[in-house]
Amino acid sequence: MDFARWLPGLAALRTYQPSFLPHDLAAGLTLGAVMVPVGLAYGELAGLPMAGLYGSMLPLLAYALFGSSRQLIVGPDSAMAAIVAVTLIPLAKGDPMRLAMLAADLGLMVGVLCLLGGLLRLGFIANFLSKPVIVGFMHGLALVIVGAQLPKVLGIKAQGETTLEQFLSLLAHLGQSNLASLAIGAACFAVILLCRRFARRVPGAVVALAAAAAAVPLLGLDRYGVALVGHVPAGLPSLVLPIPSLQDFDDLLPIAFVTALLSFSDTVIAARAFAARNRYRIDANQELVALGIANLVSGASQGLPISASDSRTAVAEAAGARSQVTSLVAALVIVAVMLWLSRFLAYLPMAALGGVLMAAAWSLCEFHEFGRLWRFRGVELVGALVTLVGVVTLGVMEGILLGVVFAIVLLLRAFAFPPDAVLGRTPDGEWHDPAYRPDAVPVPGVVVYRFSALIFFANSTLFRERIEALVAGAAPPVKAVVIDCSAINDIDLMACDMLVELDGELRERGIQLLFGNLRDRVKRDIERGLALGPDEPDPTYPSVAAAVQAIRL
Repeated sequence: MDFARWLPGLAALRTYQPSFLPHDLAAGLTLGAVMVPVGLAYGELAGLPMAGLYGSMLPLLAYALFGSSRQLIVGPDSAMAAIVAVTLIPLAKGDPMRLAMLAADLGLMVGVLCLLGGLLRLGFIANFLSKPVIVGFMHGLALVIVGAQLPKVLGIKAQGETTLEQFLSLLAHLGQSNLASLAIGAACFAVILLCRRFARRVPGAVVALAAAAAAVPLLGLDRYGVALVGHVPAGLPSLVLPIPSLQDFDDLLPIAFVTALLSFSDTVIAARAFAARNRYRIDANQELVALGIANLVSGASQGLPISASDSRTAVAEAAGARSQVTSLVAALVIVAVMLWLSRFLAYLPMAALGGVLMAAAWSLCEFHEFGRLWRFRGVELVGALVTLVGVVTLGVMEGILLGVVFAIVLLLRAFAFPPDAVLGRTPDGEWHDPAYRPDAVPVPGVVVYRFSALIFFANSTLFRERIEALVAGAAPPVKAVVIDCSAINDIDLMACDMLVELDGELRERGIQLLFGNLRDRVKRDIERGLALGPDEPDPTYPSVAAAVQAIRL
C-alpha cells in the first residue's frame, strides 16, 4: 500500500520532527479543552447533547490519519447540527432513540457519498474556490465566529439566523449585558493575544480557560449570572453499525447529498485556506476520502455528521499546532475528560469559551490581503468583498456559493470579451502589438489580428464583428485578413460555422482569410469547419509571417 497517498497522517508521523512535540501538545490540550464544551453545545442544538461529544473523538483520529491537511480539525459544527435539527427531528416524531439512530444513519450515508466522491476523483470541484473567495471567506468566517460568541461573552441572547441579524439583535440588547461575563470573556481574549504576542510558548487558551474555571468557585461568579457549562455525563460511546430501513434510506438520501456537499465544500475551502497560510498543498480527492471515513466513524460511534471546524482549527493553529499530532492529543484529552474529568467542566464559564473562540477568529484575519487584491486587480477585491458580505448576511455556504458564482461570471466575461490586438511588422520581420513594440508597423492591404482566447459560442459574434470593423476601417484595398492563432487553444462548432460565413463574406469582397500559428487541434477543427474542396488552397500556416508571404497581392 502507498501509505503516503492513502494515509498522509501516518506518513507524516514517519518524518515527525521532535521539535514539533511541545507545540502539538500545547495545541492539543487547548483544542481538547475547547472541543468538549463546543461539542456539547452543537449536540444540544441538534437535540442530541452527547452526540456532539461522540462526534469529536474517533472522527478526529480518522481525519488525522487520512486527511492531507496538517492543521484542519473536523467535528460537528453549526451547519451539521442545524441540518439534524431541521430535517431529522421531524422524522423522529419526538422519539430520542429514533433521532439518534437517524443521525447515525445520516453520518454513515454522508461518509459513503464522500468516500465514493474521493475514489471517483471528484475533488476537482474544489478548483472553483479562487483566491478572492478564500480571502473573503476567512474574514467573513471571523465575523461569523465573533457573532456566534458575543452572546456568550455579553451574557445575553441574540436572535436571527444570519450573522448580520445576530449583530443587529445584540445592538438592540446591549443594555442587558452581564458585566461579569463581559469581563471574563475580555480577560480571556486579552490573555491569549498577549501570550501570542509576548510569550508564544505559553498556551494562552489553556491558561485562560483554567483561570476562568478556577475563578468561578473562588469568586462565586455564578451568583452574578455568569452562565456555566454545567453537568457533563461520563462515559464513552459504544460502537454500532446502524442500517437504515428502505423508507429511512429514501427519506435520508436527499438530505445526505446536501449534507455531503456542504461538508465537502466547507472542508476543502478551510483546508486550502489554512494550507495556504502555512505554505503547503492539500489533495482535494484525499480530503473527500478522509471526510468520508471520518463520517463513517462518527455514525458508527453515535455521533453527528461532521465537517471541517473552522473555529477549532483556528484555535489549534493559534495555539501552535504543527501537525496531525495535535488532533491525536485533543482526542485523548476528550476521552480523559469523558472518563474522569467531566465533573470539572461544570465550572467552566461560557464567556471564557467565547473569548477563546473570538481570539481564534482574530487570528484568521489578514487584512493586508485586501490590499494585495486591490493592487493586483480591483475586481479581485470586489470578489472577496462579495464573498465576505454573503457569508455575513446570508450564511457561510451561501456566501461561498455567491463568491464562486461571482468568480465564474468574471471568468465567463473574460472568455466572452478577451483581449485582442491588431499586429504590425517589426524591422526584423516579426509581428507584434504596436502598444508594446512601437516599431511594429501595419502592412498596407493586410489586417493581422490576434484574438487571445478560445473561440466559442459566447464570443464568436464578437470575433466576427471585430474583423468586420477592422476591414471597414482599414485603408483600401484590403487584400487579406490574417488571424494570429497563437493564443487560441480551442474552437467549437458554432465558431467554425461563423468562420465559414465570414470566409464567404470576405471572398465576395476579394479578401482572403488566412490563419497563422495554429495549434494542431485547432488547425484540424478549422479545416473540418471550413470544409475545403480538393482544389482549394489550405488557409492555415505555421506562422503569421508565412501567411502574409502567401497572400496573393
